[in-house]
Amino acid sequence: MSATYYQLPLDLEGILERRQLPRCSVQESIAQHVYLLLTTHFGEARYEPDFGCQVWEQDFEAMATMRWKDRVQQSVEQAIQEFEPRLLQARVQVAVLDFELKGVSQRIRRRLEVTVTAALYRTREPFTFQASLFVAPLSVD
Repeated sequence: MSATYYQLPLDLEGILERRQLPRCSVQESIAQHVYLLLTTHFGEARYEPDFGCQVWEQDFEAMATMRWKDRVQQSVEQAIQEFEPRLLQARVQVAVLDFELKGVSQRIRRRLEVTVTAALYRTREPFTFQASLFVAPLSVD
């Protein structure tokens, strides 16, 4: 019997109306969960105060330093290890890039690139996830 994974965000209206919810593969489900870990700050999830990662606990002014990137990388790896049991040997790479917004008063923002490589627990298939987050102020690409 294979597991059933549902796409996020959940269609709460569909649940109440007993409609079939959209489903996704295990890889898509894991990617959604890792993305949720990245975009959640500690204490935001009442059921598990340690759910999330350290990205939102850091000072964005100092984010270009190697120490900042190392702390974020370790935090994301630890979160995946603790909250995503469907992955093995997850490795995280973090890069901070300057991104110029044209037409918006020529502002330069920082973009955080996060890449996760791992193996699926059950099949040992390779798994790769990549996300871009604009930080200071936060927005999602």
